[in-house]
Amino acid sequence: MLILKFPLQPSYLLISFFLIVALSLPFVSQAQSRDNQNPSEATRIFLLGEIHDNPNGHSLRLDLVMQLILQGKNPVVAMEQFDRENQASLDLALTSCKDVDCVLVKAGSPGWDWRFYKPLVQLALDKKITLVAANLSNADVRKVMGGGYSAVFSPQAIAKYNIDQHSNQLLSVQRKSIREGHCNMLPLNAIDPMVQGQIARDVWMASVINHFEDRTVILIAGNGHVRKDVGVFQWLYPENQSQTQVHGYVERSEKSDADWFDHVHLMRSIDREDPCHIFTKTPLKK
Repeated sequence: MLILKFPLQPSYLLISFFLIVALSLPFVSQAQSRDNQNPSEATRIFLLGEIHDNPNGHSLRLDLVMQLILQGKNPVVAMEQFDRENQASLDLALTSCKDVDCVLVKAGSPGWDWRFYKPLVQLALDKKITLVAANLSNADVRKVMGGGYSAVFSPQAIAKYNIDQHSNQLLSVQRKSIREGHCNMLPLNAIDPMVQGQIARDVWMASVINHFEDRTVILIAGNGHVRKDVGVFQWLYPENQSQTQVHGYVERSEKSDADWFDHVHLMRSIDREDPCHIFTKTPLKK
């Protein structure tokens, strides 16, 4: 997850960084996998989640990507970690660079711990896999948060995806996720703009996937983005939803997993500071 720069309060910069880390959970002795849906030969879209700072999940997910490649899938890999305006630079880097550090210098987006993603980018270099910059930049998200979806999306895109006509259920779940992910400490007027920013990212990632009609597509993104109930899945074309598997990489099993993911990969947790401590270290202005 990138750090959102909420335009009203600078203190949200630090807090947003911990949105996914709020899922920090007890230790699990070994990685396990649970399927809520049987794999299908018709599957060609794989939404692979993550807890951004957990190296165990990154390793498990890389294994799955390699398995798909060995099966002859020849996938397009769309990554949340690259911003859309860097696509031309990414294309050039993939054809001119010999190693992953060169690619990241030319096309990497700031705000990520690239140690976790280097093996995947190197795999793309080695196997000549298409990488797609699948995320909106922080600058674009700030535009949405301050001026609505029309600040970034064309009228045609807004109408195509009905972006400004959310169901009450989707909005309610997103608000709850944002609020709880920030330790229930955000002022009320901060929540809806942040929800809009999250939805904008989801819609854009879905539009990237929808563009590839006949290719296997793998999306690399946070668990919050790949959730079936509110994330990217909701914005895929119906015919693409039927060809999609959603994988969550989690540190603790929850009852909600069956609603969020088709496949649940339970992984070892890591030691990290309680993300809610940021609110005591950096008091919010009301």
